[in-house]
Parts: sequence; C-alpha cells; structure tokens
Amino acid sequence: MEVEKKIKLIAMYFTQLHTIPENDEWWGEGFTDWVNVRNASPQYRGHNQPRTPLNSNYYDQSQLETLRWQINLAKKNGVYGFCHYHYWFDGKQLLETPTNLMLQEKELDMPFCLCWANETWSRCWDGRNHQTLIKQTHPPDKRRWKLHFDYLIKAWSDDRAIKVDGKPVFVIYRPQYISNIGGMLEYWRELAHAAGLKGLYLIVQKNWEFPQRDYLKEFDAIFQFQPFEAMYSPFFEKSPIKHRLLYSLFHQLPDSIQSLVRSFRAQFSQRLEYWNYVAVWNHIVQIHNDPDLTTYPGAFTDWDNTARYGSRARLFKDANPACFEYWFNKLVETMDGRNLPEKFIFLNAWNEWAEGAYLEPDEKHEYDYLLAIQRQLTRKKSSVCEYR
Repeated sequence: MEVEKKIKLIAMYFTQLHTIPENDEWWGEGFTDWVNVRNASPQYRGHNQPRTPLNSNYYDQSQLETLRWQINLAKKNGVYGFCHYHYWFDGKQLLETPTNLMLQEKELDMPFCLCWANETWSRCWDGRNHQTLIKQTHPPDKRRWKLHFDYLIKAWSDDRAIKVDGKPVFVIYRPQYISNIGGMLEYWRELAHAAGLKGLYLIVQKNWEFPQRDYLKEFDAIFQFQPFEAMYSPFFEKSPIKHRLLYSLFHQLPDSIQSLVRSFRAQFSQRLEYWNYVAVWNHIVQIHNDPDLTTYPGAFTDWDNTARYGSRARLFKDANPACFEYWFNKLVETMDGRNLPEKFIFLNAWNEWAEGAYLEPDEKHEYDYLLAIQRQLTRKKSSVCEYR
C-alpha cells in the first residue's frame, strides 16, 4: 500500500543579510539589505513601510545563532526546508557564509537545496546609474565547470540535501544565460555518478522567460516562482500574451541593452505599480502545468519592493495574513491532484525583506503568516478572503 506523501513547503532563503567586503566597497561600509529596509519610506497613507522585524531583530546571517533561530522557527511552523540562493561568478562566490555554516554545522537539522542566482550584479535598483558591479559569465570550459562542481557536491552529498528519487535538487534561476548548458549539466551528472550519487534533479526557476524551449530539455522540472509566474502568464487576465513574450525577449538581450532599458525606466518612470493580490492568487491556485516538465506550484506571502525602488516600486496593497491563509489553503487542496513525485510547494520567501516577501515575524503582523502556514499544512479551517 502506497503511503500518502506529505506536503513539503520549501522557502526561498535569501543569504544577503550579512556584511561582505564587496558590498562595503560598492555601497558603503557595513552595508546589508537591512540598510534599504530601514530607510524605506511610505509612498501613500497607510503604506506598510518601512518593514520592521519583530523586536527590531535586524539579525546577522554570519552568526550561527541566527541560523539556529531561523531553522527552529521554520520547523516549528511547518516549513520543510530552505532553498538557499547561491551566488557564483565563474569561480568567485559571494554571500556564501550562511550556506557554508549549514555545510559545516551538521546539528543544523534542516533540509536544504541551492538555487544558483546566475545574474550579473549592477546598480539596477538604486536609481543612480547602472554600473556593473560583478559580471556573470559562463565560459564553456570543463575546468571552470569542475571548479563549480567541487563546491556544489558538498551540498549535494550532504545528508540533509533535499532530494527527488534519491537525486539532490538543484535550481537554476536563468539557465538561458549559460553557454553550452547541455554540456555542463551532462558533465556534472557524470561527476555526480562518479561521486556515488544517483544523479541530479534539476529545476528551472524563471520558466516563463523562454521563447525557445531547447534549454528546458536538460531539466527535470520547473517551479512556478510567484507572484511573477502568475503576473507574466498568458492565462492571467491582466497579462496578455504579448506582455509575456516581450518580457521573455527582453531577457534574451545582451546585459548592456537590458541595463540601458532599466536605466531609462529608472529615470523616467516615477510611479508605483499596483497588482491585485486576490487576482494573482486566484491564478496561482489554478493548475497550469508545463506541457513537458514536472511542474511544482509556488506561493508568496507579499511583494513590495519599496525598500529598493521607492516611488517606482511594484506592490500589492491588499496583502495580509488572513488573505494569504485563505488562498494558501486552496493551493494545499490542489496538491493531491498534481501528480508530483514529491509534494513540493516553493514559497517566496523566508526572508526577502527588501522586497516585502518574508515569513519571518514583523512588528505589524508578528507571527501571523507563520501561523497561517502551520494551520493550513495541518488542514485546519481557513480564514475568508473574497475574490474582488
């Protein structure tokens, strides 16, 4: 008799809340994303900015006690695991301290996987200029691939690694940027088998950006990164297919052209972009599977990136824990009908404070989002949030 699979909520885990020399040089000594979070200004009456952690807990992720607190809090409220953002720039790694602490300290009892956020870093959000800070390159060179593999295998071979069919999960943010991605992933699979692994389970994060699908044949699955998969979906009532295609084509352009476009928007667009929380969630709970790949659903608590973009922010005015709980419950109810090898839901996010996407407690809502997760993963009665 087959045992019913448990729903496993994987929260995206932001590793940028500790200082590094590079950020000191680029943004000023002592910079972390907390600086932006603290300095955010409300853009209208009643705007929930700045976001303040409960008890002003502006923690430091380079400290082991911070990770212990986060893991205990997450597990207590039903979060299965963390997906750490992984910043690798052809041999140079940034913001790796929280992940390295996980790898070193085996008593940190939390399943985890990595998501390679393979993007160039620039001043694309501060409104001053679009200077490249560190460029993301992907030379098709086995020596470079092996260097990256030698780090990744530490996470993939860890007993706490999140797996599907015995294969460690690895997420790639934008695989269309990677030269000869097929060769790289085939090489990594060979090395993984040689290291005693059953293989790799590869997931695409930003799946809606692919006007061509040849990249996707190298992958096992996608996850629906929310709220953006919904916002740019051709099925979403306020996002026509031409919008999705333009967005996809934009991300095929060279970094220099993308930077110019963003610079133009930063200089001439000074308005907030509002999205309807209920409408987006109503799309999320519909089952829109990729035609070729296993499709894991996503969820999000809130999104408000005022801390980074000020008057150019994108936000949901009507987000709140009760509404989140109502729709998250509806998403949970769809899981039995999704035919997944593991009942993963990828949540954006555990601690993306500068973009208003977090489960961690804050001064306004305290533990309400976490308690909503806890109740709905144990199938308690949901709250009410009407579609409007």
